[in-house]
Amino acid sequence: MNRHGNNIDLWKEFFVTDFKLRYKHSTLGLLWVIFKPLALFTVLYFVWSSLFKTGPEFALYLLLGVITINFFNEGINFGLQALFNKAHIIMKINFPREVVVFSSVSIAVINFIINLGIFTVFAAFGSLHTNFEGLLLAFVSLLSLLLIILGISLFLSIQAVKFHDIRHLVELLLQLVFWSSPVIYQLEVLPETMRNLVLLNPLTHVLSLLRTGILNASHITPEMWEKAIILLFASLLLTFIGHLFFNNKIRKIAEYI
Repeated sequence: MNRHGNNIDLWKEFFVTDFKLRYKHSTLGLLWVIFKPLALFTVLYFVWSSLFKTGPEFALYLLLGVITINFFNEGINFGLQALFNKAHIIMKINFPREVVVFSSVSIAVINFIINLGIFTVFAAFGSLHTNFEGLLLAFVSLLSLLLIILGISLFLSIQAVKFHDIRHLVELLLQLVFWSSPVIYQLEVLPETMRNLVLLNPLTHVLSLLRTGILNASHITPEMWEKAIILLFASLLLTFIGHLFFNNKIRKIAEYI
């Protein structure tokens, strides 16, 4: 119990320190958390709606997609750099190293919660159709996304210390993930072959379940719950494998720092 309590205290200390440092020398500070996804949303909305016919629900559909993919990108980037940024502490103090990764990803979680608040404000002026079941489905999909981020981050944080160039590769892959996820478009508009490829992307299912739960809860089906449970267990498995890999490789990390 005492060990877990110490880990939580350590997580809090890392989280608070990182959060303050991230926006300390920024003129707008925490407002950047809001401006970045809103700017992307604005550009995508006006370009896409001018090129294609969109319905009244499109703005909320797009905004929810943008802040969700932004959460994924930030979580991966923050987790990726966690060990490298804390190398000076890791080499001096003995503690569970995964705490560093968890605290870094937690910043992305807070940023997402802030942006979700902005989405709620927009939704108050739009057409929001949700209920308890819809919110529960949305929660399960977001929990799955968080576990996916943690699993990938535990793996990449080790690799980023060994291979510094991996950051550039991850930036490229995140761009590919953005366009291979239905952030802007709907699956129905894609040709069948391309649609099948996009369905291989776990974020496609996260976005689909999340949007249904928040924007169209009356259309929730038992099949969607089956998909949500499978996604959750697959995400748990990914995090478990990532944690095993992390614990196996972290002992040799001093060789690369």
